[in-house]
Amino acid sequence: MDKLLKMEKYQLLHNSLYWCSMIGIFVMGFFTADTYVTEVMGPTEEIASSLADIFNGMVYDSTFLLIIISGILALILGQEFSKRTINLEISAGHSRKRIFTSKIISYLIAFNVMALVYPVGGCIKEFGRFGIEDGGMFFYNIIKAILYSCLLNSAIFLIAILVCCYLQDSIKATSVTAIIIFGLSLYLGYGMMLKLPVSFLPTYQIRIAVSMTPLFQPIAILVGIIWIGILVLLSWIKFCKCDFK
Repeated sequence: MDKLLKMEKYQLLHNSLYWCSMIGIFVMGFFTADTYVTEVMGPTEEIASSLADIFNGMVYDSTFLLIIISGILALILGQEFSKRTINLEISAGHSRKRIFTSKIISYLIAFNVMALVYPVGGCIKEFGRFGIEDGGMFFYNIIKAILYSCLLNSAIFLIAILVCCYLQDSIKATSVTAIIIFGLSLYLGYGMMLKLPVSFLPTYQIRIAVSMTPLFQPIAILVGIIWIGILVLLSWIKFCKCDFK
């Protein structure tokens, strides 16, 4: 299992598309950071007072970014199905359970890191403006944002993984993933405006988690666990039925 997981991470780390996307998202975060100075948590007309506000604000407002990152995930993972890389892994004697688990772990780690590069780029840009006045509070906010970002963004990335398991084609999986997550983003935006139920969405719970001070957010944790549990189960069921001969 450990050997297979290392191999998956090795493949991702040597994927040029992954690294080009990582650099692109960092640059995007760096050059859009100024817009979060006057809009800390969305269009509230508040002014950021610390570097933690910039980080939280960029995590809060990263819904559009998830469409891009999920599409990239679907494209890269979809290629493993299209090019029959997974078939070779099974032919090498690895069990489906080990392959599935290693891919889930490696892809979630890699793409959660990619999502966090966006606010990191913004903080680097705004460091000269704010600095770090209260180190304890700064790191508390950063750690809280990272924890909830990884939990709830993983639920979104698992949609891409589920789509890849069903379509087994990189282009189709990328298109369908982008459409689904764009649809969820539209529902979130209009749902909040029209007072529709949105609390079940991971992207909504991310906003709540970074907007509130307490570290323990039971609803956000519950939503993340439920989404992850259901999507992993559905992906595994389909993965078991895939023909890798």
